[in-house]
Amino acid sequence: MEHHIDFSFSAPYYTLNELTDKTTDIWIACPGYGQLGKYFIRRFDVFDSEKYFVIALQGLSKFYLPDQKNVGASWMTKEGRETDMQNQKSYFDAVINELFGGKSLSNFNVHLMGFSQGVSMMSRMAAYSKINFKTLVLWAGGFPPELEPGDFNHVSSNANLKVVIGSNDEFYALDKNYQPEVDKMEATIGLKPEIIVFDGIHEVKREVLASCLSSAIKS
Repeated sequence: MEHHIDFSFSAPYYTLNELTDKTTDIWIACPGYGQLGKYFIRRFDVFDSEKYFVIALQGLSKFYLPDQKNVGASWMTKEGRETDMQNQKSYFDAVINELFGGKSLSNFNVHLMGFSQGVSMMSRMAAYSKINFKTLVLWAGGFPPELEPGDFNHVSSNANLKVVIGSNDEFYALDKNYQPEVDKMEATIGLKPEIIVFDGIHEVKREVLASCLSSAIKS
């Protein structure tokens, strides 16, 4: 018989730049399967360090990569899915409370980004933690099937939804298996997505990240 118990659990998160009175924008990012936050956050060094504060979360489960030397992280599997989702939300809320406990996120332009497996994580957190984001970047990952339009009623109609995918992505192709995911995102979140296709594979490129930001500012 399976039992569950609650206990204290420590998990890392990573930041880039300083949160000061000059900070205008917050980026919160979820890396993909097998990626560690401390390396993933380096891709955000294209942003103005004085105005932009970046937070990278990390999957709560770690494992050895195929080389048996390097370590990767994962957000969840099909085993214990509901428990993992609750643990993710507790982790996300704890990070936000620690960093912004005395401040309101509404004082900043908030940009959310999920890559690969991190798309599901960030989509859930945007819904369940009721973050009124300015930009939501969903980069080459599947959208959670359980989310419904009512989960995003808090989001402004002026928010930006950006769906990013590489032209040679190994897992998704916009004209084959990814269009249904895009359609689901649009129908559930209630925003018309800007589709960004770049020359590349299943990866996050700095210059594409920078273009996501610049187009958000213009809109």
